[in-house]
Amino acid sequence: MRVYMKRNRLSLPIAALAVMAASGSALAANSTNLDVNFTATILETTCNMKLVGGTGSDTVQELIIGNSSGEVRIDDVRAGTATADFKLVIVECPASLQSLKTSINGTPSGYSTKILTNGTKGSADYMGVSVARASKPDEPFVINSTADSERLVWSEVEINNKEVPLIAIMKETRANSATTGAFSAVATFVFSYE
Repeated sequence: MRVYMKRNRLSLPIAALAVMAASGSALAANSTNLDVNFTATILETTCNMKLVGGTGSDTVQELIIGNSSGEVRIDDVRAGTATADFKLVIVECPASLQSLKTSINGTPSGYSTKILTNGTKGSADYMGVSVARASKPDEPFVINSTADSERLVWSEVEINNKEVPLIAIMKETRANSATTGAFSAVATFVFSYE
């Protein structure tokens, strides 16, 4: 499963020109003009976040579910033991942070809005992956939801600890229908905060 993070960032260059101008004969013949260019990049007050648990960069990682080769048995999927642990970690946020919410975006299964579908065509069918808090694996988040009851709303403890442990769980999307083959799903974590 490939995992991406997305932050809302605003970049706005500001240019200002201050020019002192001479007018009429009131100024001396040796007057000097000073030109000043002001530039800045204004960023939205954002939180910097990172992923921990997979391989790759802080913002794009690959999580292997199953053994080190990414092999998973169908009976492990059915037993709920085909999993991968990872974390969302706050690197830096403004001291004024009071609320942090995360939507998990991707392509949901046609059988469940809580399961990301296999993006590899012609491969493992009726298979998907859900994302939940590690402490509540039976309560996966709804894919693409912005409703607080269906997405990750960070608790005060999680904000203070600067991390949320999560679990990715391979799931069968239709009972006793899973087929073998390659599997790949992409999740993008979209953060909003106050």
